[in-house]
Amino acid sequence: MISIIKCFFHLVGREMHLFFNEFFSRFIDIAFVLITWVIVFGYLMQGSGLKSSYGAFILIGAIASFGLFETIQRATLLAQDVTDSKITNYLILPIPSYYVFVSIAISWAVSTGILTILLFPLGKLILWNQFNLSNFSIIKFLLIFVFSNLFYGFFALWVSSMVMNLRNVSWLWCRVVNPLYMFCGFFYSWKSAYAISPVIGYLHFFNPLIFILEAAKASVLGQTGFLPFWPCLFALFGFIGFFAFDAIRRFKKRVDYVC
Repeated sequence: MISIIKCFFHLVGREMHLFFNEFFSRFIDIAFVLITWVIVFGYLMQGSGLKSSYGAFILIGAIASFGLFETIQRATLLAQDVTDSKITNYLILPIPSYYVFVSIAISWAVSTGILTILLFPLGKLILWNQFNLSNFSIIKFLLIFVFSNLFYGFFALWVSSMVMNLRNVSWLWCRVVNPLYMFCGFFYSWKSAYAISPVIGYLHFFNPLIFILEAAKASVLGQTGFLPFWPCLFALFGFIGFFAFDAIRRFKKRVDYVC
């Protein structure tokens, strides 16, 4: 059992080493995206009638949803490793095969968390007094932050298991990332969608990101106007379990076939 744990953490450590080699470049990329979003929605769009608090609304949504944009790159890289049988270098280790895939998801979750947590103080510096932290709950924020990144890790693993043809992965953006992002409550709250139509509101519950963004905004901006925090967190647990189980199941079948 001890050797299994050592192998598991060795795999996580290897992925983290690769991540830190490119950390600075990746952080600059997402920092530029965040800065442009916050400036546009927090300042420039006020001339079109948006409230000054909308900048903080966008900031928290960005921090909570950036993990989704890591999905495509991670999915294609892992799918390539499986197709080229490079993954077998890890499967020969004296640990169950599912430990290998769990270690990949965990390392992705940690790396995404490290990148995005640094965006919080950056956003505060840009918005300054427009970002009110009087309703901030550190416990709730840490809970949703940890489990949302865990979700992104296993979701990226699940998407990787679905990629069969590396010549055309544009469908990931068109069919997965774009609809999830546009209907995740990034630009609006769930209650505003529900006010337009209860059916539209309930359809949002098929999108796991609505629970992440609503819980994240409730933990920082206050509960008023958002879905209840705890039901959102428990719903996220269900999505994590589903994507983790199905991703590992699919990969075990695929690796057996490739090998």
